[in-house]
Amino acid sequence: MKILSTIYIFSFLLLSINFVYGEDLRDFKVGTSIDLVPERGYVNLQCEDKTEISKWSSFKKCKKSSNNDYYIIKFEYDERFAVTEEYEGTQIAGHPVLINVAIDERGILQEINVNTDPTAPFYFRKQSHLLWLRVKSRYGSQGWECVDRNPKKDHIKIGKKYINNICVKSVENKLITIHSQFYFVGNKSSRDNLISRSYLQIKLNNKV
Repeated sequence: MKILSTIYIFSFLLLSINFVYGEDLRDFKVGTSIDLVPERGYVNLQCEDKTEISKWSSFKKCKKSSNNDYYIIKFEYDERFAVTEEYEGTQIAGHPVLINVAIDERGILQEINVNTDPTAPFYFRKQSHLLWLRVKSRYGSQGWECVDRNPKKDHIKIGKKYINNICVKSVENKLITIHSQFYFVGNKSSRDNLISRSYLQIKLNNKV
């Protein structure tokens, strides 16, 4: 029974990784047309200015971002199609997240941007800095260029640990960036002062 249980857990973990990263993220793959992403499974599509749209092909109803001249669409996962309870809500590998995609004039997906959700329950938020584990599992642990940022005056280590690093890796025609943070700000007297968060960007490398 222990062997079967172990096999079941291992199989579930493999399913979890494949489910989250079937392309770059679920049905999304940078460099491909947004028209290839199905409508089913996604809800609450919004432009950067919170204008609502009903389908991906309506992305030109959004105003272009002043930062990069792309159309930015935020969205959530449709809970009606959750595989298990672990995938309720908009999550990546068990981390509640906020996601947007950047689309160019031709309808080509240029970026996938993911932030761990700062409004998630504390149990999830305190683990948010660990998203890098799944990212490096998906794209490989080798070949990352990482920069560790020095603590600011009000940053406090958690035990002996201080994490504030940005790691970048080139994979085929894309750049993967993961920014992980884990420390206290000001003092440790309140868990509200805990900084535990991750930012993930999967970006088409147009220079390749």
